[in-house]
Amino acid sequence: PDYAKVVCRCETVTEAEIREAIRRPVGARTIDGIKRRTRAGMGRCQAGFCTPRTVQILSEELHISPLEVTKFGGNSKLLQSYLFTKGEDDHAQR
Repeated sequence: PDYAKVVCRCETVTEAEIREAIRRPVGARTIDGIKRRTRAGMGRCQAGFCTPRTVQILSEELHISPLEVTKFGGNSKLLQSYLFTKGEDDHAQR
């Protein structure tokens, strides 16, 4: 079960707690929303270890791409996509 899967080791927050925070009537939609509701990311590592899994869970629950997950809403994207085109010496283009 998801209650046995610890996502944030510093604050001992499980995957089930994060999923519940998203599914609530006024659920979390951002990394900071998860942080406020569960304390995931507030520990000693300051979200260094739990952010990738939290992004993945938000992506799954909200049915969006991980690239669309934001830190606090608006245009605060955590991940940026880079398109590589031939003939450009493999320089990243946005």
